[in-house]
Amino acid sequence: MNTRSALALFLLIVFAGALPARAAPEPAPAPVLNEIYSALGVDAVAADHVVLVDVSGSLRGARYASLRRSLTRYFTTLAPEDFVTLIPFGGDATATTRQVGREPGSLTARLPAEADRPHTDIGAALEKAVTTLARSGAPPLATVLLLTDGPHDPGPGSAYPLTRGNGWNVLARRAAGLDKTSLAAYAVPLSGGTGADLLTKVFPHARVLAPTPADRLTTPLARAGAAARAAKARTLLTEEITLPVTVSWPLPAGGAGRTIAAVRVESPMPHVPLILENVSVSSDNPSVSVRVPSGPAELPPGREITLPVTIDWNAGPVALAPRRTVRDRVTLRLSATVSSPWTPVLTGDLGLTPRFALAAAPGERELTAQRGSLWRWLGALLLTVLLVAALLVPALHRRHSTTAHSQESIRPLTSPDVIA
Repeated sequence: MNTRSALALFLLIVFAGALPARAAPEPAPAPVLNEIYSALGVDAVAADHVVLVDVSGSLRGARYASLRRSLTRYFTTLAPEDFVTLIPFGGDATATTRQVGREPGSLTARLPAEADRPHTDIGAALEKAVTTLARSGAPPLATVLLLTDGPHDPGPGSAYPLTRGNGWNVLARRAAGLDKTSLAAYAVPLSGGTGADLLTKVFPHARVLAPTPADRLTTPLARAGAAARAAKARTLLTEEITLPVTVSWPLPAGGAGRTIAAVRVESPMPHVPLILENVSVSSDNPSVSVRVPSGPAELPPGREITLPVTIDWNAGPVALAPRRTVRDRVTLRLSATVSSPWTPVLTGDLGLTPRFALAAAPGERELTAQRGSLWRWLGALLLTVLLVAALLVPALHRRHSTTAHSQESIRPLTSPDVIA
């Protein structure tokens, strides 16, 4: 190597060592909650949003205007398929139900222009809410929101003159009889000392949030909206994540030596992607060994994948008989760890407990092999014939020579040699 070549090699080594090593490919990031909502299509699932709005005179002016703006923003976060029921209440209560559609901002137009009603009959508002939730065709998912800034103050003739009594008990029983997959209820007091906690008399699992001014309702309303979307996702996933992955073995009869079979793995889950790891196949026959490709296998939602299985059968030595059929049987079982890239969201954000597993039905395979050999048999027969020939030919030759010699030794008396 000349001086120039050596210098070039030295510089290459120096600069190559200074370059950063190529990073290993990053694993695909886990999907976030909104991506999973999109994959599930939660916005196509209808839900009820029943909003009870205090419109008594204590809320008039800027506070009521702020409340209307907050509700408008809240309605824009709902899905077009959702239903909104507005129940403005003072001394009485009215209910108007409309699908959100493509103009959610127009829903607040159904509220009174000003909060100026006397009295605050929370019991009458809750009765309208229960009646709305029990209507024919109501979605099985519902959220109830109570917004009030004062105590229960019914007018004359109210069915709920007090904060307890038979009217409240009847209303609670009606609410308990609602056929709902999910029913969440939130009370948002707009000041201290309100009757917001009366919501728990009708809906025992209702949550009474911290007092929030009318101009700061964004956070509690967003909390209610987020919980409603999560309820939709749980409704779609609760049964799905308990379904086992099915395994089938289309195994025709196999022969001796190495063959490639297939095992089919199918996901019954229409939404959740799965991953199979630590995949292995076991054999109950010591003369049969099996293996599958290493590494994880992705199982898309509702799809089927095929895994190749290499089967080696030692059917025993080949016999000299022209025909000898060997028969056997093997039972194959697939095992794997089943997981999903959605698991962190399912368990963390949605509070679900997936039970991913294989319904690993065994696969039975008949084994048949021909261990006789016609060519070997013919070869052995030919060899036997040759050996017999090799033994018989010298013996026949010796016998022929002895017979010929004996005939020469015994001559008749009439022979010319004897007369002479």
